[in-house]
Amino acid sequence: MMRARGFTLLELIVVIAIFGIMAAMAYGGLNSVLQTRARVEQSLSRTAQYQKAWMRLRNDFQEVRNRPVRDAYGDLQPAFSGNRDGRVDFTHAGWRNPLLQPRAGLERVFYHYNDKDKTLVRSSYRVLDQAQDSKPVDNPILDRVTDISWRYLDTSREWQTTWPPSTTATSTPSAATVAAQAPPLAVELTLHTEDLGALRFLFRLGLDPLPKDLKTGYVDLATQATGATTTTTNTNTTTTNGNTEAK
Repeated sequence: MMRARGFTLLELIVVIAIFGIMAAMAYGGLNSVLQTRARVEQSLSRTAQYQKAWMRLRNDFQEVRNRPVRDAYGDLQPAFSGNRDGRVDFTHAGWRNPLLQPRAGLERVFYHYNDKDKTLVRSSYRVLDQAQDSKPVDNPILDRVTDISWRYLDTSREWQTTWPPSTTATSTPSAATVAAQAPPLAVELTLHTEDLGALRFLFRLGLDPLPKDLKTGYVDLATQATGATTTTTNTNTTTTNGNTEAK
């Protein structure tokens, strides 16, 4: 008579318990690897956002041009301006035109902070001198921003919180004088973010500093408006009725 062979119930319970423990350990290790991978991918994606935002800012500031504009009410505005509300306006070159549209290669851009969405936004106008119906095109470039602040480096290597710098003179400067203010030498942006805290970016503008005795091409806007003739010998140019002719 042959004896029956097999596993007892106790042996089966022990084997199942061992298998369950090994499966739990393997799942824990796999879950840890997957979570680490997800965090790394999130970190890489966030780093890419910072890099893209920095490159967008750098490219814009490197192409700054000293070209004042008129706002929607026809008032002269400086080529570069920054207020205490975290908004920076400026004119920059390099606006590509692959379709050869009848427009200039200059663009009016301003950066500002959207506190509702906690986003740094780049906005731009399709025209330099705006009409009353001109609307900006908004392009968010960085989210999860809690606050921003700007500083501007003047020709005396002093940092200013607004641009054009506030003056202590008793008389109010004319609109043409304000519009003729040249852009700063450099711009510093401090971003306060949710994940990395405070980040400080420093950008050198793409304009060479001019000597103090050298007038810019827009310093005589008030004179040009009256139709007067001004000759500047330092730059070998002659300005007549708003037209500049190089000698």
